[in-house]
Amino acid sequence: MKYKVQTVSCRYLLITLLLMTTLLTACAPVRPKTVGEQMSQDFAAEFMLEWSENSARVTSVQGLAKVKVYSPDNKLNGTQVILAEKPDRLRAETLSLFGSPILLLATDGERLGVLFPTRNLYYTGAPSPANLSRFVRIPLRLADLVSVLLYQPPMIDAWSEKAFELEEGGWLLMRNGSSRRQELTFNGERQLVEASYFDRDKLVLKITYGKFGGAGDHFPLLFGIELPEQKTTASLEFSDPETNGKLKAGIFQLTPPAGVTIVSLDEK
Repeated sequence: MKYKVQTVSCRYLLITLLLMTTLLTACAPVRPKTVGEQMSQDFAAEFMLEWSENSARVTSVQGLAKVKVYSPDNKLNGTQVILAEKPDRLRAETLSLFGSPILLLATDGERLGVLFPTRNLYYTGAPSPANLSRFVRIPLRLADLVSVLLYQPPMIDAWSEKAFELEEGGWLLMRNGSSRRQELTFNGERQLVEASYFDRDKLVLKITYGKFGGAGDHFPLLFGIELPEQKTTASLEFSDPETNGKLKAGIFQLTPPAGVTIVSLDEK
């Protein structure tokens, strides 16, 4: 399925990227309370290997998505055109309620371009966490943002992995690092439905996935995010995403239209 890429809306893209970036710093579905029998160490390692190999088959995604963000300051809904490709290429376009473009953001991993057509402004610079945070409000590595959209949330460096069977079905994998912990919840189909990140036992990020397709389809339509400290929740729901589709050459590069004011993000 092909999507016509349009110049996008600013407020809503800000929301969409906030949504995606938050994926890497805070998120929250409910942790299962009925943890059952602990599985063997070999089971935990083989389980993670199987899931990693299956999820790694997705290299790109594109589609229309409904985005909702709720915070103490904002309650916003919007429609986005989203294209993401490994390892660090992203394009996001936001449309107003009337379908007119408000903001467009594109990066090929080397250069970031952000266009506000209604304001006749074009921002350009390196796709660094600092520059991305100007628009998404949260410092985040571009590669991490893309990986979340591809249903491959970042894995922490872990010195131990433990797997538990859940009484309601599925499994819980606990991965422990030096001061961080990651909990991964899988359903009975071995689909990852939740990834929670803890820093010294404090939840800092929770990501949820849901609305999977038919049998054998391991790519979700619904992405959920919660930032406990910021009291922010967000959701992104694809209507008909295409994975591993052919993307137009140059789609992740943005050329400023003639006559726009160009602002460098890298100048102090």
